[in-house]
Amino acid sequence: MAAVRTDRVSTSPIIIFAGEIEAFGGAERSLLALSRWLTERKLEHRLLLYYDDIHLSFFAHHPIDIFTLNPEAQVMHKVGMLQAYFDDLPKDAPRPLMSGIQAALHASLAGIKGFHTLMHDTPSLLGDGPRAIRSQLRQMIANRMLKRGLNSGGTTIVTSEYLAAESRKLWHPPVAVARMGGLPAKTFLPRVPATTLRLLSVSRVEPNKRIDWILAGLAGLEKRRPRLSQRVDWLLDVVGGGSMIDRLSETARKLGLEDRVTFHNFIDDQHLEAIYDQADLFLMPARQGYGIPAAEALSRGIPVLLHRDSGISDILLDTPWATVMEGGEETMAETLDRAIRSVLSQSHLKAPLPDLPTEDGWAEQVARICGWVS
Repeated sequence: MAAVRTDRVSTSPIIIFAGEIEAFGGAERSLLALSRWLTERKLEHRLLLYYDDIHLSFFAHHPIDIFTLNPEAQVMHKVGMLQAYFDDLPKDAPRPLMSGIQAALHASLAGIKGFHTLMHDTPSLLGDGPRAIRSQLRQMIANRMLKRGLNSGGTTIVTSEYLAAESRKLWHPPVAVARMGGLPAKTFLPRVPATTLRLLSVSRVEPNKRIDWILAGLAGLEKRRPRLSQRVDWLLDVVGGGSMIDRLSETARKLGLEDRVTFHNFIDDQHLEAIYDQADLFLMPARQGYGIPAAEALSRGIPVLLHRDSGISDILLDTPWATVMEGGEETMAETLDRAIRSVLSQSHLKAPLPDLPTEDGWAEQVARICGWVS
């Protein structure tokens, strides 16, 4: 990219509004990546929250300005405090950035104009089945308000073609696709499986990550003749915390996989790097807006299995470094088998690693789209 010019006339900080943060995931990580990039270029900015239940600064490796409004729980009280905060900003303040649907909706309700939005997920990725009529009506009203705010002069920034298409369908805003990436790997190390094939999942252990599909697929391969474990000794490491750990541990036990599957919960970076160094195949069949961990695995030299429902699959459809899964849980065993055969044959090493986006490249794109740099 061209050199970044960071001269700005306004002395007001860039405001990045994220609403409520209840857990640390991909969206929160992207905010810290953007904040770090801005900090390194001495661009003053502030992360504005309603509440900071997880103490977000704990996850940052740079000084970060976080301001919490701490409103009462009612929506209109939150919106009122948000409106008052923005009313106090100078007229020449940089255009703010809203992080996610809730932040954009509340900004729309508060009458804030010209804001940009990071749309991490769209309604189809957040839904959990058919909704009651009252809930559908609320969604229709919310979409109408969002359409007004998202078309007030800013740009909706997404990471995938799926998110772009749904945003245009629902709200018709100007949309820009900025591909997110991971931190550069310390080493790129093409894997040659040893006596044990090491499988790895790194994510929050929640329903949309489909770790239950992985367990079911492995159990299915153990029922075939010859069994997977007769073809190759294998182990699965699941790294990350979440609400499904106990349930999935029990599932692994019932499927007879408890001796081969380890749930590590949250671990420190040093321990995680050691597990990455052992991994031969990265598993990510999740339904999600993007999927940064796949990029980070590939940058280390680890082939990946992912679902077409992950936005990052847009750029991984034509490389043997990735096995892209289609369909439901019933296709998991066959897709796993295909990915494992590819790893064992080392066929992916005959092709170059695909061009992968980076955190810094994404952050620069976002800053340019928002007009914070030129």
